[in-house]
Amino acid sequence: MARVFRAKYTTGGRDGERVTRTARKWYVEYRDADGIVRRKAGYTDKAATQQLAAELERNAERCKAGLVDRFADHRKRPLTEHVAEWEAALLAKGDSTVHARKSATRTQRILESCGATFWQELSASRVQEAIRALRNDDRGVQTCNYYLQAVKAFCRWMVRDGRAPDSPTAYLQGDNARIDRRTDRRALTGDELRLLVSTTEIGPARFGETGANRAMLYRLAVETGFRAGELRSLTWGSFDLHAEPPSVTVRAAYSKHRRDDVLPLKRDTAQMLTRWRDNAGKVGREAAAFPTMPERTAEMIRADLRAARARWIREAPDRTERRTRRQSDFLRHIDNAGRVVDFHALRHTFITNLARGGVHPKLAQALARHSTITLTMDRYSHTVIGEQADALSALPDLTNRPNRERHRATGTCDIAPKSLASSLAFSLPERHSLKGPHDSTSCKSDAEVGRRRGDVTAGKQKTLCASVRRDAHGCKDGRGGNRTRTGSYSQGILSPQRLPFRHSPKPSQITAYPKTVPSFPSPPYPGERQGEGVSGIGCKHLLIFAFIIERSTV
Repeated sequence: MARVFRAKYTTGGRDGERVTRTARKWYVEYRDADGIVRRKAGYTDKAATQQLAAELERNAERCKAGLVDRFADHRKRPLTEHVAEWEAALLAKGDSTVHARKSATRTQRILESCGATFWQELSASRVQEAIRALRNDDRGVQTCNYYLQAVKAFCRWMVRDGRAPDSPTAYLQGDNARIDRRTDRRALTGDELRLLVSTTEIGPARFGETGANRAMLYRLAVETGFRAGELRSLTWGSFDLHAEPPSVTVRAAYSKHRRDDVLPLKRDTAQMLTRWRDNAGKVGREAAAFPTMPERTAEMIRADLRAARARWIREAPDRTERRTRRQSDFLRHIDNAGRVVDFHALRHTFITNLARGGVHPKLAQALARHSTITLTMDRYSHTVIGEQADALSALPDLTNRPNRERHRATGTCDIAPKSLASSLAFSLPERHSLKGPHDSTSCKSDAEVGRRRGDVTAGKQKTLCASVRRDAHGCKDGRGGNRTRTGSYSQGILSPQRLPFRHSPKPSQITAYPKTVPSFPSPPYPGERQGEGVSGIGCKHLLIFAFIIERSTV
């Protein structure tokens, strides 16, 4: 039941005493459709105010039944008012002024592009068209995603604050920023960092900062991974330089994940900060540590990179080295691969150095203050590609060794023949060969040789020797005969299967072998002594003749 009453308030009288007075208007106290007690100013006439109370109660009942739009009042207000109140709510929540202002500006631009003046005119399709218009204006995918995030945050606030039933942009998702990367950052090496800091420290003032201040900024950023906005928010009360270990704290309002971040400092860096603070005179705990830090940090670090690179080139010992340094990517703000170096690249360098130092990924995630380990590992993936390539050296060598493997497979020595003729010579029969590996000069009989070969008729073939001649370079131990896998010495018989090339068909397809092996007079060629095998020109003619016989019998 609604209550109609006159409000009373206390004010100061003429004599300075507190006087209680009654308001001229009547007020209505009632419960809305959600059961929340609300007050609404009525009229100076009590009867009219009672009629207003009855109307408010009826509307509450109709809203419960779904017959009345409870958001009708908010629908009648323009979106610009809602955006302004949303920005004020962000500031009241503790967000930084820069974040609140940037979010409101981005949202207002999308709403203007959509042509939406009131809430009911806002739709997901219109927001998508506005984002597409941004892409047509040569904005990157990541930038468009930032605009979409701002609009979605505004719509969620409208729902949570009871100004709208639901969010029209709830199902919208950003595009993959990797398909249209406008800025790929690279990590600086240790030599680049040392030269950058040392050159900046003795350099002139730029962008309202002295060289020493800029060098301290670079060093603190690359050792803590702080973003530019987080460094700008630091006060001297944020540092605990005498603790063990020294630490620095970033307030939740300036931290990206809206939590107080406490990070350790290196002891030498803490000592430098202590001396730097002492040189600045008496400063309060709430005084900014970097009060003159510029907004254009990317331009600042690129100017210092150019100065450090020019110094590095000047210090080249000779003209050739100077020309080589000019062509390198050392200290370039844009390298040959298109990767850039800006102030945020120092945070990128911080995470990369953790990876190169072998820090556990979970510990690196905590130091980088990332919400997920995936984000941290993604930073590693394209910064330590060189280290990944070096790690491949631990894999086994799968290179085929053709010479060694081929001779082991065919049963010959481990030395590959240099030519086809020299390899064929190992398969030729000798006129006089050793019975065994060392001594005996007798040759085997026709029947014994025929039985061992299995491809000629015993008694119809000339006597063949039991082993082939081995050149001095053909075997390491210098002994005669063909060495097999089992260590025995086999006959060197001239047959299609013994030839190194495979022009003949498979053994199963061969129906007949030559019944006789031609003999040659002794000595048939100049330079051949009695008792030795064929060599030189005689070897070549014999090979040609054997090949003709083989092709004719197939």
